[in-house]
Amino acid sequence: MDDIIGKGMTFWVLTKFFTYSFITFIPVAMPLAVLLSSIMTFGNLAENYELAAMKSSGLSLFRILRPLFAFIIFLAGLTFVFNNFVLPSITLKSARLLWDIRQAKPTLSIKEGIYYNQLKGYSIKTAKKNRDGKTLYNLSIYDHHEGMGNNIQLYADSGSMQPSADTNYLQLRLHDGVRYDDAIKEEDQKTSRPLTQLFFRQLNVNVDMSDFKMKNTEESLFKGHHEMMNVWQIDHEIDSFNISIFAKYHYLKKQFDNYFFTRTYHTAAMATNHLNLHAFYASLNKDDFRRSVENAQNLVRNSSGFIDSVNDELVGLRYRRTDYQLGWHKKINISFACIVLFFVGASLGAIIRKGGMGLPVVVAVLFFLLYYIVNIIYERMVDEGIYNVVFGAWFPLCLFLPLGIFLTYKAATDSAIFDLNLYTDPVKNFFKRFKKAKHADPSAKQ
Repeated sequence: MDDIIGKGMTFWVLTKFFTYSFITFIPVAMPLAVLLSSIMTFGNLAENYELAAMKSSGLSLFRILRPLFAFIIFLAGLTFVFNNFVLPSITLKSARLLWDIRQAKPTLSIKEGIYYNQLKGYSIKTAKKNRDGKTLYNLSIYDHHEGMGNNIQLYADSGSMQPSADTNYLQLRLHDGVRYDDAIKEEDQKTSRPLTQLFFRQLNVNVDMSDFKMKNTEESLFKGHHEMMNVWQIDHEIDSFNISIFAKYHYLKKQFDNYFFTRTYHTAAMATNHLNLHAFYASLNKDDFRRSVENAQNLVRNSSGFIDSVNDELVGLRYRRTDYQLGWHKKINISFACIVLFFVGASLGAIIRKGGMGLPVVVAVLFFLLYYIVNIIYERMVDEGIYNVVFGAWFPLCLFLPLGIFLTYKAATDSAIFDLNLYTDPVKNFFKRFKKAKHADPSAKQ
């Protein structure tokens, strides 16, 4: 909000920005929507005994789920199409628009007694400002757009300001003032520093305001991220990363074969000709021995520094490749998340037998938060290199798939695992039997 407020954005620009932002949340919201709607739907059916009526007519739970499952398959496919074709374009437009909004300067707001420096090349101060917001009194203006310091100064008793018709300039109309110009445009003026004074009754000054207008940056500058690509473009980028990583390894091997290993072998050959390394160094005088040791140290330092620099580049390339691989899997597994969470939600709704916006919403949010947190944790572990990309991207779904199968089986067999009486009745019966046995035993009373 700090990037948006106070910059004079039009209603149309804000509408586009928030619309793009809302659309980018659809992939995250789709699994939650499927989970919540399935819990509410089957909760209502079970609460109103409609599910029991269908079962009594000979329909199994799997037969009841069949048409909804077909719809969920269609919805999952539609989600993939949206993620792969629509979302990259929307994300690109959203990122470009957010960048343009961030780069735009705040709206012009000159306050009394404070220097205003947001106008490029100008500093403006006014002692008093009229209620109309346009008329200024006791103005001081410092013009340093030439980069020579405050060599141009303007003072006026009063003035007015208004934007030009194309809003590219701020038109200042000054009254009763003086303009000082400390001219140092020529080489000989750096020592003589001639001063020009201009007394005016009225003076018009146009100040460039193009920085205040929101610019339309080229969208091609923001296409370098997997969120702005489809799966085939991401595959192409991953292949490019693999080629770059292989080239780094090849360059490292070539450098060692042609430089480091060659010099090491040359030194070893010299030592071999002198029978052994110790005898070779013992035959050197003090200066030659010192130079030989320094050369060996420099060789080791160069080798170590070169390896470290290549390794740093490889770490960056591998991290970016992992990020793109995760993006590729996320475009697909969201569709499968809708299918898995549908079975979790439908079976939960049939078991808890409660519809509406109460308990189903709480249960849906809790299960979705569990799925989302596990997903984030394993993505971080993949980024840190702890887990393989495929395992980290698909493990949250693999964790919920057995849960969905188990809950679906329990719902098909009319299990009451969420019925509190199932857990409280044994405790109550135990205390009832204990109390009855206590009253039946006379010695227990004594």
